[in-house]
Amino acid sequence: MKEEDQVHLSNISTMINEIDAYIGSMEYDQFSREESIRQSVATNLQQIGEAADLLSDEFKENFTSVDYNVLNALKRAKFDEAWEVDHRQIWNVVKNDLPEFRNVIETRSEQLDQQGEE
Repeated sequence: MKEEDQVHLSNISTMINEIDAYIGSMEYDQFSREESIRQSVATNLQQIGEAADLLSDEFKENFTSVDYNVLNALKRAKFDEAWEVDHRQIWNVVKNDLPEFRNVIETRSEQLDQQGEE
């Protein structure tokens, strides 16, 4: 994996953690009423999409369990009218897709740690 990928993954991990901090144990109904939180989450999603787009083809080929089309669509999270009207799309990405991507990031980090110990 390229060193640049590690930087992008670190940035993505940070943004996922920020989203978790915004949402906490919030339920969808509260999320849909909190515009400032929705905007902050959308900004982070957009940045995740941009960082994911910069990941190397090698990385994407090795981690095929991630739907990179979803991550690519995140680049438009703040500007997509459908996402602005129906907050469930953002909510579903946050609750379903980001945890999976976090698992990929953690798995890759563990692999790098093990390679460093050898």
